[in-house]
Amino acid sequence: MTFWQIIASYSLLVASLLSLLTYWLTRKFVLKKMKRTIMKAEHNYQQQIATLQMQLSGKVNVLEHMVEKLRLSNQELNRLNEIRAKFMSIVAHDLRQPLSSIQGFTSVLMMDNPQGTGGTNEQIALNNILKATDNMNMLMADLMDISMIESGRFKMDMRPFNFNALLNDVITLQLVNAQKRGIFLQKCEYPAEVTVEADRFRISQVINNLIGNALKFSPQGGRVEARYYVSNGWLTFKVIDNGPGVLHSEKSKIFQKFHQSENDRTLKKQGWGLGLSIAQEIINAHGGDIGVESAGLGQGSVFWFTIPQTLAEAHKQGIFPRTADNKQSSASK
Repeated sequence: MTFWQIIASYSLLVASLLSLLTYWLTRKFVLKKMKRTIMKAEHNYQQQIATLQMQLSGKVNVLEHMVEKLRLSNQELNRLNEIRAKFMSIVAHDLRQPLSSIQGFTSVLMMDNPQGTGGTNEQIALNNILKATDNMNMLMADLMDISMIESGRFKMDMRPFNFNALLNDVITLQLVNAQKRGIFLQKCEYPAEVTVEADRFRISQVINNLIGNALKFSPQGGRVEARYYVSNGWLTFKVIDNGPGVLHSEKSKIFQKFHQSENDRTLKKQGWGLGLSIAQEIINAHGGDIGVESAGLGQGSVFWFTIPQTLAEAHKQGIFPRTADNKQSSASK
């Protein structure tokens, strides 16, 4: 090997050693810098976590405080609701007896003072007293129903009955009211006898309410029509009138407790806005549905309800009406 070859070999060796040394130094420097960067990032991350934990702890404390306030508010609201329900029940119950006494004494006075012998003014006054006591008795009955609904004691007495005969009875009573108001009340006959397994008194109450409202709000010379049909084991009943109609915005409110329509302020004081709310509770307790259809003001309205024709039909569809044995109607159609 020549001298120059030896020099070249050593040069390559030295270059390789210098390259390795440079790589090692660079790697050590870069790793050290990366380590410092990672440690700094970790420190910042831990600080951020600590800050977030403090903020979260503060939010949790605020939330717990709000939950406690809400719990206390709910307790107070439940207490006030219980007091209100008891008050309504007591008022409705205690006022019935004096109202019955007033009604009885007025009837006796009317018999002792027949029309024509005691003066017209006395008869008018006695008639007004009887009408006022009748209205008060209906209002007291509504209060009793609301009290039972809110206390969970509103149960249905489900028995089979002839729906055709029930509707005939209601129409007969409402015809007097219709004639006084100059309104034509018509019942569309159903060709077959319909037997329904439901609470006869409560269904009668709903029908009376729907027809009574239609007569109350229809104009003189107006027309009210009652019709019903059976389809697929369900009874559907409708009351159709050509009265003032229902605003679209009112449809979602009309079955709420104490709600009264703004359509006719002259009739607003005739009730407490409980009738449709009670009707809805009755139909819901049967596992049915109730609603209203109207094209708008001046277009009349159609109030309807639908209920299972029999308990067997209701149970077949997973519906359990609210009876003495079943507290809730657990499904809908």
